[in-house]
Amino acid sequence: MHTSTTRRVATTAVAGLAALTGLLVQADPAAAATGRSDACGKYACGSGTFTWGKKTLNGAMSVNFPCGKGLVAGQIRVIVTGTDGRQQFGTPRIAGKSRCGKYTLFPNLSWKQKADIRFFQVEVASTKGQGPSGFHSYRGNVVDNPLT
Repeated sequence: MHTSTTRRVATTAVAGLAALTGLLVQADPAAAATGRSDACGKYACGSGTFTWGKKTLNGAMSVNFPCGKGLVAGQIRVIVTGTDGRQQFGTPRIAGKSRCGKYTLFPNLSWKQKADIRFFQVEVASTKGQGPSGFHSYRGNVVDNPLT
C-alpha cells in the first residue's frame, strides 16, 4: 500500500474504533449513575459506593480502623438528604476489634425513601469504648444525585 493510503486506512480504522467505543460506553439516559463518598481521619477510614435511583441507593460500604490505639470498634453509616431538606442517618455498620487494620466490607445495602434524594455522604467513626471522649468521627465528601 502507498503511504498516504496506509495513513487514510489507519485514520479511518481509528475513527471507526473511536465511534464504536463511543457507542459501547454511551450511557442510556434511563440508566442509573454511581457515586462514591470517602471519609478518612487518624482513627478510621471508609467509603460508600452507591448506584442512584431518584428515591433509592443500592451499593456497599467498607470501613477500616487502626490497631494499637486502644480502639475497640469502627463503624460506617450513610447520611442521606432529600429534596425536602430532611437529613436521615442509616444504620451504623460495625466492625469489631478483631477487624482492626483490615477493611470490613458491608455489601448489598439499599436505601429507599419517600422524597427524592438530593445527596448522600458517609460517616466513619471509631471508639475506645469510653463514651464521647473516646469517639472519633469523620464525614466524607457529599455526592450529589445526578437524577434530581
